Amino acid sequence: MKKLRILQVQTYLRSERINPRAGGKSRIALMLTKYLLEAGHEIALYPWPERIWGKPVEFAALPSVPARVFPTMALPFSRHIAPDAAALWLARFRGRDPSPLFQDLCFLEALRLAIEKFQPDLLHCHQTESDIPILLPRAAKRLPSILTHHSGRSSRRLGGYDRIVFMSRTMQEEVCRRSGYPAEKSRVLYCPVSDPFLAGKIVPAKERTGLINVGNLKDAKGVDMLLEAYSRNPRLREHPLHLCGTGPDEAKYKELAVRNNLPIVFHGRITVPEIKAAVSKARWMVNPSRMEGFSVALLEALTCGTPVIGWAPQVEELEALWGRPVGFAFDARSQSVEELESLMINALQDPLFGDTSREELSGLARESFSMERYGGEMIRHYTDLLAGG
Repeated sequence: MKKLRILQVQTYLRSERINPRAGGKSRIALMLTKYLLEAGHEIALYPWPERIWGKPVEFAALPSVPARVFPTMALPFSRHIAPDAAALWLARFRGRDPSPLFQDLCFLEALRLAIEKFQPDLLHCHQTESDIPILLPRAAKRLPSILTHHSGRSSRRLGGYDRIVFMSRTMQEEVCRRSGYPAEKSRVLYCPVSDPFLAGKIVPAKERTGLINVGNLKDAKGVDMLLEAYSRNPRLREHPLHLCGTGPDEAKYKELAVRNNLPIVFHGRITVPEIKAAVSKARWMVNPSRMEGFSVALLEALTCGTPVIGWAPQVEELEALWGRPVGFAFDARSQSVEELESLMINALQDPLFGDTSREELSGLARESFSMERYGGEMIRHYTDLLAGG
């Protein structure tokens, strides 16, 4: 297999290590970087939109095979200022959010230098909403580019990518329809979960207690609906609710829990092994988010044999994929607290999920969401794109 040189646009964690507490797209991008390095490919990072000056540094995703981190900002060469400024200024009149022109010139010059020094085969962007489609044509005459579309929302500049990898078929259909991006140029690749979720025994149903929610503590994730359901229904209050995460509305939720004497345990931000242990001991995961791309938390729960109440498009897609139930679909955009309450009461009666069912669910999830599968398929997308497929 040909070894590739890939320039990744992703978050640079200054700890210079894979951070097990990094969330969402950051964790997936870092897991992929580690996988590609282990497979022998050369990786460099351009961590837009972080403002980083200076010389390239090493990103020790693997101590023995480091990746280079290129600065994102450099003083523009005099010969580039006029043509670059004209191109960036024109982009402002095509619906682009305004930002300081000199800052954009520095981003562009740094990207140009990173490409000249690293000579990548392709660029892989993990930022759904970014300036890369504007900067890249000025920085390189012809460099194949691919976007991993992590968000449930769509960027206005998707046409600048040669290929888009979506996290679900639902997202692919919705975003291509809204944006006009050609569906035939896109692919679907389900995101991976961290290795700890792919091993270990499944906790028997009789040893499980309560419900769990994992994610940011904010109304956009539907946590307010969870607390309202618990406030309304005394039957729910017989079962503890574990909230794993932090967020902007955390203080509000804690005050509400104390005021209404709710059986809620606030775990704060915890590590991946701690999340796995907590999810494995819960009877159900309940993540009634108002907007998701393809929730990693739901996937992690399924690998633990824990059924889910959550993002309806994702639950329905997984059930169609596997031909079996994975929990209850809930869409907070159109469904009420009363409906959420009813689903949780039904779930706590475990009508569908005994020990055998939980084991089967875990086996399917662990096979489908491994890093080995994800990384191997991503490499095939790279080689297919470079071959003109």
